[in-house]
Amino acid sequence: MEKILILGLGNILFSDEGLGVHMAHYLQEKYRFEPAVDVMDGGTLAYQLMDHIALYDHVLIVDAALMSQSPGSIFAFRYEDAVKWGWHITAGAHEIEIVGVLTSLKLLGELPDVQFIAMEPYDIVSTHIGLSPVVRDRMTALEQVIIEKLGSWGIQCTPVREVSFDRSDNDLLDIAPDKTGKENSHVFGASAQSRQGS
Repeated sequence: MEKILILGLGNILFSDEGLGVHMAHYLQEKYRFEPAVDVMDGGTLAYQLMDHIALYDHVLIVDAALMSQSPGSIFAFRYEDAVKWGWHITAGAHEIEIVGVLTSLKLLGELPDVQFIAMEPYDIVSTHIGLSPVVRDRMTALEQVIIEKLGSWGIQCTPVREVSFDRSDNDLLDIAPDKTGKENSHVFGASAQSRQGS
């Protein structure tokens, strides 16, 4: 069975620059994936993700991308497109590094099928935890594009709970314990990886 990773990238401290991380936690909390899919908050780790990415057959990277389009515009492209267009399309230094990571994996013969689903950000400058209103209003559309892509890979995505992007700043920073005292990986911003499925 092919292994699939949804990898959300970004820095939640700079508003829309963290939209990929927000989406990763949203998907992790809302859906059950069959067959199982790994969902990971990659944050700004970049080269630290290299060995991990190599473990998969398909990697779907969710991120902000500077494409000189209207904020909230959504794009789907492959690793090869990112290389062709230039590394400057992505919104932060860690995204420049992630393309370098993928290029290194290609040189080693370990590059999986990598596809990006990205959104044009509105604000990546303000030191603010949370999405701008224009990007917040487009996250459902971004979610739908991701679900359709997973469906094309044979993944059934079943909603298991209601989830909202409207979380407090503390929820984005803290890993909240559940009633048993165990770490709750469903809080946005928790640096957690989840293997989901039946």
